[in-house]
Amino acid sequence: MPTPRIEAQRLYACGDDQVREYRIENGRPVEIWRWSAAQAADLPARYRTTLLAHIDDCKPVDDTRGILVTASTGGVVLIDRATGRVTFRATAPMAHSADLLPGGLIAVALSINPEGDRLEVYDRTRSETPLVRLPLPSGHGAVWDATRARLFVLSHDLIQAFGIAGTRSEPVLAESARWTLPGRRDGHDLSRRPDGRYLVTTDDGVWTFDPEAGEPATGTYTPLPALNPKLRVKAVGMMGDRLAWVQAEES
Repeated sequence: MPTPRIEAQRLYACGDDQVREYRIENGRPVEIWRWSAAQAADLPARYRTTLLAHIDDCKPVDDTRGILVTASTGGVVLIDRATGRVTFRATAPMAHSADLLPGGLIAVALSINPEGDRLEVYDRTRSETPLVRLPLPSGHGAVWDATRARLFVLSHDLIQAFGIAGTRSEPVLAESARWTLPGRRDGHDLSRRPDGRYLVTTDDGVWTFDPEAGEPATGTYTPLPALNPKLRVKAVGMMGDRLAWVQAEES
């Protein structure tokens, strides 16, 4: 499922085996860059033909110098934006989201699969070598929050926050908080708002999530009026007063 990400006046969207970058001009997107797994000569054939056939998330990282990509068909890659070269790859069944962590690590959320339903952590210099595996039923979101020094992850029923300790070769993730999703749950997408809060999509709508709100600070979910209620919104990105979103087909 294509996923929109808005970053520094750019809109990133993905689907099939492609990632596309758009510049926003007069309120309209103009395509300025495209990457296709099928044409990536530095990838093994299995990635080009199968593992990246259905890309479901693309996230600008390293100050937009890189694009981190996951595919439900089983692949994860980190792409150098300037050259299109793949600098990291991993086989991860039903990979749905990923983000960079401090110390050169990568977190990946895997969804429903006999070898999925978990959170994995990799060293970005060691392809195909997971260092950590933790349960994450229907994993759909992974976002590193540098301000809070926490990794926020999304599953079918929960948002969880993890602190990171240990070493680069032996990282340790410890859960520090969890919040049950609102509405019909079934988490689809997790992303940061410009104000530091989060956008989370569930089966029946889109919500603003604030981990610090509430009395005491137990976290709150507030419906986003423009997209709530709206069934099966798979992803949403926000830049100022602009929204980009993807909604699933009825089928």
